[in-house]
Amino acid sequence: MIRSIACILPALLFAAPALAQDDDPFAACASMTDDEARLACFDSTYARQQVVIAEREIVEEREREEVFGFREEDAALERAQDDVALTATVAEVLQGSGRSQVLLLDNGQLWREVSGSTLRNRVRDGWAASISRHWSGAYEMRFEGRSGYLRVARMR
Repeated sequence: MIRSIACILPALLFAAPALAQDDDPFAACASMTDDEARLACFDSTYARQQVVIAEREIVEEREREEVFGFREEDAALERAQDDVALTATVAEVLQGSGRSQVLLLDNGQLWREVSGSTLRNRVRDGWAASISRHWSGAYEMRFEGRSGYLRVARMR
């Protein structure tokens, strides 16, 4: 046990400055005494951080879209965010069992209509849809320019 700690300790000592710098990318800039150099450092660091933040948001949006609609998987997502919704366009409307509709969205997700819908019209290809989770736990799909909603469950 002591031997493994003795082996790890030097690695941690060398890694600590790198970890501290990763936590605060502006730390090096703040320690500069020359005003012009400090401002240039802050400007370049800010530009790099904007790219990092944008890339992180894209990845988070993809991950959110992957799990949205699967109740067990997106429960943690919904606890972390207040307003969770998905917007997509209906690519194709398929016939489900009975008179229910199965909707293929342009993002590849497949949703089927379940009981409890209030939308009176049949859905058409090209309609813009917004899917959100109702307080009851069910998912509702609303369409731009239409009243009512489809109660839906994600299939794929």
